[in-house]
Amino acid sequence: MPEQDSDVLAILNEPPIEDFLHEVATSVKSPPLGIVACLLRFDEAGPVLLTVLERAAAGEKLTEDEKTLCFRGLYILAGHREPKAFEPLLRLLRRPEEEIDQLLGEAATESLSRIVAGVFDGDVDALFGAVADNSIDEFVRHSLLHAAAFLTFDGKIPRERTEQFLRRFHEERLAADDDHVWAGWTEAIALLGLRSLAPLAEQAFREDRLPVGYTTLQYFAADLATAESAPGDIERFSEFNLGYIEDVYEDLLRFEPSRNEEDNNQDTKLGSRDWGAPIEPYVNPLRHVGRNDPCPCGSGKKAKRCCLAA
Repeated sequence: MPEQDSDVLAILNEPPIEDFLHEVATSVKSPPLGIVACLLRFDEAGPVLLTVLERAAAGEKLTEDEKTLCFRGLYILAGHREPKAFEPLLRLLRRPEEEIDQLLGEAATESLSRIVAGVFDGDVDALFGAVADNSIDEFVRHSLLHAAAFLTFDGKIPRERTEQFLRRFHEERLAADDDHVWAGWTEAIALLGLRSLAPLAEQAFREDRLPVGYTTLQYFAADLATAESAPGDIERFSEFNLGYIEDVYEDLLRFEPSRNEEDNNQDTKLGSRDWGAPIEPYVNPLRHVGRNDPCPCGSGKKAKRCCLAA
């Protein structure tokens, strides 16, 4: 092992894991060493993160630090591919919309599909049941459909199961007209190259079930053709920001809610240590731009079809 790696591991193994968890919960910005420590010492950090997730899913009132730990913990759990987080996460997503917004913020639409994919425990019925649940926020259900599409592509869900569910979704009208779930439904069909369901998607466009201005039948046809021409190419999923959480720290910097400087506890054991020069955080210029907002570059396109797809 290179000497530098040995030094890092020595630092990470020196303090109690509680110190790192405290830093993850209280730092204004996601602390890189705290995140890495939780991943490398997941056998110690994981149970704590699962406990705070369980409490949030049960509707317990969390302190601001606990909310931050739960939010950042979801990324850590997904980055570690912890299936024990799947069931409580689905329960959390059934909480009132305002609770989800306070806890997840923009991540509810931008990262949730990859978090769900990362913690998926193989329970296909539970995932599709959540997609079909009209009590869950439409944007959350949209993200769940995206997760299901990627998991199907990755072989975690049988393709025929997904095709059956998508057909049932149409036949039973499992979402109201103008609901964003219909957009996720058409995108799942296109991304998976399900030509057999294309007539149903075309019908949905004709009947104006999709939100006005979200996408077009032409985009759907192009995405479907791309999937058919290169069924094993993962790039089309990347263009929709779908996949797994591969870099926990990077993802957190893009989508985590901001904290006030005064909320940061600088007097922790970790705060008093000399950890070297501070790391300049990456600032994503598109972090507050939704996928369906006009792209700030001025192209006139939706962000998802322009700079967010870059």
